[in-house]
Amino acid sequence: MLDVNKTILENVSSTSIQNETLMRTVLARLRFFRDDVYKKVDVLSGGERIKVAFAKLFVTDINTLLLDEPTNFLDIEAMEALEELLRDYGGTILLVSHDRRFITRIANRIFTIENQKINVFNGTYEAYKGRYEDQVQHAEDEELLVLQTKITEVLSKLSIEPSVKLEKEFAELLARKKELER
Repeated sequence: MLDVNKTILENVSSTSIQNETLMRTVLARLRFFRDDVYKKVDVLSGGERIKVAFAKLFVTDINTLLLDEPTNFLDIEAMEALEELLRDYGGTILLVSHDRRFITRIANRIFTIENQKINVFNGTYEAYKGRYEDQVQHAEDEELLVLQTKITEVLSKLSIEPSVKLEKEFAELLARKKELER
């Protein structure tokens, strides 16, 4: 995506429809100030090259970004700048990231794949986590009620006609109940 023999500004402007002022503003938000924009790409670190590539994306005439682990190789300052640029981006962003802090600050819709099905949650990552935790707690509460009923049933059978099989089932049910109560 970048021509290592060209400067930062030449690379960014090669596909841009924006004026130089906007390009320099985007570059400045990514920590490329004043004469930095005249550095050749071949002298940049890997993280700096990624920032230039992002700057190039942000000033092109596109309305959708597909990003795979966009925070890899970025320092904290660059990540914060990227977050700010993405929040201000007017188009659609579809991203994959293991960086939960980043997702929390950027995402407003969560897609998950569960049981070979895509699920969509309209809301922030924090809201998604809260809903998921509520669902897990509800499922555990329901399982606990079912377990208590089974324990009562097995206990009554044991009092009438004890057997090794019932003793084993009773022990397994108690162990699962103890596990859920933790």
